[in-house]
Amino acid sequence: MGLLNRYGVLIVSDSNELSERLLPIFQKDEQFIMTGTAKHGNAALDCMLAGRPDLVVIDLAMADMAGIHALQLIMNHRPIPIVVLSTHTSEGAMQTIQAMRIGAADYFHIEMLTGPMSHETMIIYFLERCKMAIRNGIQSVYESPVKSLGIVETALSGSLQAKHDQFQRRMDIEFHLRKAITNEEFHLVYQPVVDVYTNRIVGLESLIRWHSASLGQVPPCDFIPVAEESGLIHEIGEWVLREACTQSVKWQQEGLPRLFMAVNLSRRQFNDSGLSAMIQKILEETGLQPKYLELEITESMSMDVNLAADALGQLKRLGVRVAMDDFGTGYSSLGYLKDFPIDKLKIDQSFIKGLKHREVNAAIVNTVITMAKNLNLLVVAEGLETEEELQVLRDCGCRFVQGYYFSKPVLAESIGHMLNSNTRNKPNKIVI
Repeated sequence: MGLLNRYGVLIVSDSNELSERLLPIFQKDEQFIMTGTAKHGNAALDCMLAGRPDLVVIDLAMADMAGIHALQLIMNHRPIPIVVLSTHTSEGAMQTIQAMRIGAADYFHIEMLTGPMSHETMIIYFLERCKMAIRNGIQSVYESPVKSLGIVETALSGSLQAKHDQFQRRMDIEFHLRKAITNEEFHLVYQPVVDVYTNRIVGLESLIRWHSASLGQVPPCDFIPVAEESGLIHEIGEWVLREACTQSVKWQQEGLPRLFMAVNLSRRQFNDSGLSAMIQKILEETGLQPKYLELEITESMSMDVNLAADALGQLKRLGVRVAMDDFGTGYSSLGYLKDFPIDKLKIDQSFIKGLKHREVNAAIVNTVITMAKNLNLLVVAEGLETEEELQVLRDCGCRFVQGYYFSKPVLAESIGHMLNSNTRNKPNKIVI
């Protein structure tokens, strides 16, 4: 323990009001002793030299990013447990994320200490978080659930608690996502694309899944946006591409049918100038012929037409195929068909769900299929779940489908079983 068997605390804030609010909070616990206050990073270094605190509390709401600058300065000179105080704003959230990347041990929302929720239980909760940061450092802060503090969580009620939990979840995901590849926590599942005329699998879409050792199963809708925001999507996307190509070659070497393998590209990946070179390298390393790789892009990428056309041109020169996923959900659908070298359209599942004859959706699907045929484009209907939907799609002339009617996304072993069964038995319906 620090000074006189107590934890020394230094507060960095240009707000006298906040400093005056924090002083009595730390005085409520005899394990803490104040070693000083500072209004900026350089002053904080002087205070640290004089008082040798065990913990620094930094106000991120200071003007001109002064809180981030102070954090960076302190970590460069003397790494020490730091708890940052942020606000419930988008700017506060981004600064907190930046602070955690630099090395802050934990964060707390200022509103919880100064607003209507700043009652005794909340103060105890804050002080325990500070102690945990001091005792265990950043690793234990994130791997020890907040519940282990023994605080009654019902005290943190209402919308403020919901925001706190949401942000805590987002920070936990980013922290553990950074080591997920190293810890081999990712795996791929594959969903078949089926020819409705022959009931045979003609291709597969690869989809990433993450089972975190600390967080459990994390849905893609939770971690993919975090990977995008943090820039981790480049490393994760490369892993997915290499894994999918490797598995495709493995199936081919086992004598199974040669199918296309579809891989989704994120907006950040697509805007990366090194994407084409990275894909070419993976194809060469794995031995997969380019014609068996299909890259899926979506309208929601908000792409610059000229840049996107150039990027797609590079990919096409590699010999890979390009599919537009979720077709019909945006306003740029037809424009993209005109400007981009697309090979395939994937009709969004929102048009397929509950599909019946003589409905608006059926008319839309029929129009898209007719248009695609006139443009020499392949079409896949996503999200097929029922026999009735299948019949409508057949009547519309849609040959390729994907959805739970035939198979949910499954592990590679199950796909191998399906392909073996189809090859050996020539079934009327896919064997799962």
